[in-house]
Amino acid sequence: MGKNFIGVMTGTSADGIDGCIVSFENGFKLIGSSWVKGNSYKKDYEECIAEGIKTVYQSEKLIKLENDLNILTLELIDGLLDRNDLSPKDIACIGFSGQTMFHTNKKSYQIGNPQFIANNSKIKVISDFRNFDIKNGGVGAPLIPIFHKYLYAEENKKKIIFNIGGIANGTYLDGKKISLASDVGPGNCLMDYISAESYDLPFDKNGDYARRGEFSRDLYEKLIQECSHMNYPRADDKNDYYKLIDKSLLKMPPNDALKTLTNFTAQKIEDFYNFCGQPEDVIFHGGGVKNLFLMDVIKERIKTELRTTDNEIPSKSVEAAAFAYLAYMEKGEVYEPKQ
Repeated sequence: MGKNFIGVMTGTSADGIDGCIVSFENGFKLIGSSWVKGNSYKKDYEECIAEGIKTVYQSEKLIKLENDLNILTLELIDGLLDRNDLSPKDIACIGFSGQTMFHTNKKSYQIGNPQFIANNSKIKVISDFRNFDIKNGGVGAPLIPIFHKYLYAEENKKKIIFNIGGIANGTYLDGKKISLASDVGPGNCLMDYISAESYDLPFDKNGDYARRGEFSRDLYEKLIQECSHMNYPRADDKNDYYKLIDKSLLKMPPNDALKTLTNFTAQKIEDFYNFCGQPEDVIFHGGGVKNLFLMDVIKERIKTELRTTDNEIPSKSVEAAAFAYLAYMEKGEVYEPKQ
């Protein structure tokens, strides 16, 4: 049996599929990583979310999307093995996140067929991590804190690790324990929505459009007020944030909307930082770290040195590695390959 693990992550940004091969045998080692872009995947996914489609039983469109995800995942796995001169026998199992369609504290649903992936890759797959967590007393999200702890927990040190994906989440480590882990705010999802609607772009590269915009105090305060009831710890659904997008926001100059939404995301990150007592060590990963304007706004609000995970693992690969770790820890449902 192989000693390596593959992690496959399709996040709420839906910009593609991240994958990596890792080993935990003598500490953490990243062996290889890759990313596959689905040409129409993000657009189709966002349309399903906007239409309120939640399961494959409701829509032919979602059945097609799931099939696309299965094929893209197999392409990713094959590419990882080929580039790293490995075979399925070298892999203990695959941690497959699936693509979340809806999430509550009591039930979560992801597309992607782990049994199909196991059968066609000839590798055991562990998946359905969110419902596994819920069944064991959790709320199903965020799942990555256990990996944050593995990488960063140290005696007598307090740290926060933020993951800025479609949804932003934070892990507060107090010494060797996870003191608090929670979704904290919208991350990239609202900014990506405006970028797609107004500029036909999947995201605002470097935050350049937002940087040129004008800040709307009225919109900002409205967003803050509408989210004032959201306490920690919690698991957010992207639909909760899409409900904040109304006609008045869509009628604004898009760069003004982007600037205001960037500040809103930064504020929600600052809120969690303040709630945790403002520890000095603050670490970021996820697609949001590439939004230079967002990171500049966060730096203005959090008065300490910020760093990314890049010294330990490239920021883009952290979530995929986390799902490999969840598989290694057997924190999900097991799907053995069938002939």
